[in-house]
Amino acid sequence: MDKYDLVVIGSGSAGEKAALQAAYYGQSVCVIDKGPAGGAWVNTGTIPSKTLRESALFLARGRRGGVLNDPTAQPTVRGFMALKRHLVARWRGKIEQNFRSHDIARMRGAARFVTPHRLAVGDAHEVEGRHILIATGSLPRNVPELPVDGQWVHDSETILNLDNIPQSMVVLGGGVIACEYASIFQSLGVQVTLLNGRDRLLGFVDPEITAFLEAAMVDAGMVVRHGVRAEGIDRVHQGEVEVYLDDGTVAAAETVFVALGRVPAVDGLDLDMAGVQLTDWNTIEVNKHMQTSVPHIYAAGDVTGFPSLASAGMEQGRSAAAHMFGHDRGSVDELIPGGIFTIPELSTIGMDEDAARKAGFDPVCGVAAYRENVRAPMLGDERGMVKLVADRSSGKLLGATIVGNQATELIHFALAVIKYGGTAEDLTRFVFNLPSLSALYRQAAYTVLHEINGER
Repeated sequence: MDKYDLVVIGSGSAGEKAALQAAYYGQSVCVIDKGPAGGAWVNTGTIPSKTLRESALFLARGRRGGVLNDPTAQPTVRGFMALKRHLVARWRGKIEQNFRSHDIARMRGAARFVTPHRLAVGDAHEVEGRHILIATGSLPRNVPELPVDGQWVHDSETILNLDNIPQSMVVLGGGVIACEYASIFQSLGVQVTLLNGRDRLLGFVDPEITAFLEAAMVDAGMVVRHGVRAEGIDRVHQGEVEVYLDDGTVAAAETVFVALGRVPAVDGLDLDMAGVQLTDWNTIEVNKHMQTSVPHIYAAGDVTGFPSLASAGMEQGRSAAAHMFGHDRGSVDELIPGGIFTIPELSTIGMDEDAARKAGFDPVCGVAAYRENVRAPMLGDERGMVKLVADRSSGKLLGATIVGNQATELIHFALAVIKYGGTAEDLTRFVFNLPSLSALYRQAAYTVLHEINGER
């Protein structure tokens, strides 16, 4: 039986970085994965979906700008997916090369615990680890009454295998994945109907920002309904799929996309053989060092639950590897930016107004609109806003939410200011490149100061 200092189950964002970190420390490492290198981060999640978004934006801008010979022409699926296929293959190869260059062993197959230190891989192999990291990620939640067939009804994995771009689509859900794919296909000219079972989209984001995002989606032609849940699906002969809703109505489209959450990928691991405990949400319970209830077994990434971001998973993997081999990297920083790649995109950092109030602050907000910044029309899109939250007494920046072009890039400026205790007044004194979207921070900060001074 092969023995290693660390055995990693899963080669996605968390597993890859943990393996590389351990190898950097001089430890022997084996990575087990039943699928291609990169997990959902590379193959079915972050990289494919965000690449499709950029392709859709490129096409939409070309149509608006009149640079396409036939602006009504629909792209072929093969052409539309070309960049996605290229980048997925490129990043798979990059990860495998990293493993080889760091002498990390690779095994293909489904792993399951035999003892707390031993794993069976398939039916023919066993491997032993002094430490084990579980980084198996998550899967689309299966809803029995809404069966995914990969032809007419899709989830976030099968949608990447579409044979053609449909004329119409019903999207079920109001979370990140539902909103991202709904806006991508709407920008391609698909008539999208988004059916959300809750009272608003993206319930964890500032309501003012989500209202702005929804308005932009509706302006693009999308139909958005709240408070309705799908109870069943039926294929009809006219080439459409009917979705039966709990209010007695029916929604029909060529394609249905089911995005009703994800669940941790723990089935088949036989965690009871190792004594690893799960939470009530069926995620793996971990401490701040990513240790499970069994000290030599760690877990990182989506399998541990919130925040379920590739960026967070990478840092969780590094932190776990550092702790298991006695290196002081510290726990994962709680200040993690969230990026939602809708059209327009959205990003958050720190606290919104409600969270700041619950934390005991007296929050003051300031807003700057993209349309008031000359760079936005230069870039061809004036939809957007920057919203800052600061503490009234100290002026310290507590949080920021941005919706609009380059929001996921701009948010890092706010991250740095919050991290090092900066204030709204600091933002008014910084010199920004002009023209630049970054200058929106100054305008929003002035609005914060006006609110503070006005109250005094």
